[in-house]
Amino acid sequence: MCGIWAILGEQPQPHHQNAFMSIVGRGPDLTVLEEVQPNVHLGFHRLAIVMPGDTPSAQPIHGAGLAVVCNGEIYNHRELKDGCSVPLKNGGSDCAGIITSFLKNEQDLKETCASLDGVFAFIMADSKNLYIGRDPIGVRPLFYGFNSNGSLIIGSEVKSIERLCDKIDYFPPGCCATVPLNNRYRSIPVQQYYAVPSIADRFLSMENTKTLVREILVKSVEKRLMGNRRFGFMLSGGLDSSLIASIASKFLNHKPIAFSVGFEDSPDLENARRVAEYLNIPHEVLVITPAQCIDIIPEVIYALETFDPLIIRCGIAHYLLCQHIAKTSEVKVLLSGEGADELFGSYAYMQRAPNAFHLHKEILRRMKHLHQYDVLRCDRSTSCHGLEIRVPFLDKRFIDLVARLPPTYKLMPMKLEKHVLRDAFQGWLPEEVLWRSKEGFAEALGKTDLGEIIAQHCDRIVPAEAFARRADRFPDRTPETTEEFWYRQIFEETYCFMKVAPLVHTKVYRTAAWHRVEEKENLEFKDSLDVKEEIAEMMRLRRRSTGSTTLSAGVA
Repeated sequence: MCGIWAILGEQPQPHHQNAFMSIVGRGPDLTVLEEVQPNVHLGFHRLAIVMPGDTPSAQPIHGAGLAVVCNGEIYNHRELKDGCSVPLKNGGSDCAGIITSFLKNEQDLKETCASLDGVFAFIMADSKNLYIGRDPIGVRPLFYGFNSNGSLIIGSEVKSIERLCDKIDYFPPGCCATVPLNNRYRSIPVQQYYAVPSIADRFLSMENTKTLVREILVKSVEKRLMGNRRFGFMLSGGLDSSLIASIASKFLNHKPIAFSVGFEDSPDLENARRVAEYLNIPHEVLVITPAQCIDIIPEVIYALETFDPLIIRCGIAHYLLCQHIAKTSEVKVLLSGEGADELFGSYAYMQRAPNAFHLHKEILRRMKHLHQYDVLRCDRSTSCHGLEIRVPFLDKRFIDLVARLPPTYKLMPMKLEKHVLRDAFQGWLPEEVLWRSKEGFAEALGKTDLGEIIAQHCDRIVPAEAFARRADRFPDRTPETTEEFWYRQIFEETYCFMKVAPLVHTKVYRTAAWHRVEEKENLEFKDSLDVKEEIAEMMRLRRRSTGSTTLSAGVA
């Protein structure tokens, strides 16, 4: 995990440098702010994972008149560098493969981004243009905006550019852009180079499907073990995180450490312990209290840069665990199971889809917004503590395989969710874990629901009179609960709502593709009162951290 930053159009002043330093947690090992072209400055905060402390792995990387800073890992960097004789400064970094690929592809930026196997957000410059690219799913974040002088400012997190820009936006996943250095427009010409496959055209037998799922996921995990810092796992005791831990443990020379978090009465801590014992790896447990969860919420909101209650709830446990890992261990790289639920459509509400076609549409919708939800939470919860998260389920090859599988392989009557994945890895985990129904990281905190604890707290601290006038204070996306009111209040004390609000997506948990009235498939039912009532009821379902549901007062 690193932090990148850039300003195009003027010399950085102290307030620019202060903004750049607001994300130093992403890379506490080295900080550089370098002018690579007249009035073009690239900034880099390094977290040393590969070749720690080695100068050739520093950034910016230079070669053939190009300079680049990148937050990410390029897993096929040796292949991209092979045969390129251009001398590179700091060429020891895997991110140097961006320059060599750009040269090999005759400076075709779309082809360059498509050639990169990894996760990345990069900013590159030569004497004519600034080049920007972001990985297919948006595992690594990137934001940009223009200030009153017309200068373009880019950064890894909202907090690093928000006070400098008139308006900000996220640079979209799977996209790239070429910005002329003499650009006088307050916009960026974004081009898409990747999209999650929308057509399920892999008509494979079940046996061939299981073989490919197993082989590609194993390779996805193996390539993400690049680096010589100690690895760890965020282990909930559920299928996804346990499976990643099982695969990685077969390849790592030094035993990784499994980390779990929960309340004292959490039954999932026992499940996580069982997995760690089965894999014969050290296991550290952080026992937390409801009071700790509530006290840390302002920090979590600042770190996550959102006011969505479900992201925040999930982020609390992640934030506390990462804080603990950073303080007490030498682990710098964490492997996690994010992305599997979206790809396989395994959340509880998704498994209640009317049919496989509707489930497929919902999977595509969730994947499109993943960078604003679970991926965002993973990135911010780890990066602010100087840790790096890697998510093998979101490997491009794995996505391309699973997204194109028949939807009927993901919605199987009388079968447990993710049946294909479970069956593909028979013998890799204890049976009681492999065939255990879905529960997630945040809901595994204990027998008492964290959402209920927070809701009770908010009911006490939010004055009834203020909540009654909430529409006057918060006319845009008016809070429906005192919990949402409190989060919004904290958020607006930290960030300028008018600038940041467009970046905060709050609808993906509140309704499904088959419930949205703008969807074509709903139109034929518009005269059916029963269906209308059913849709209205379902639209009140609010996803908890892992797809189980609870009733809310309304919908967005």
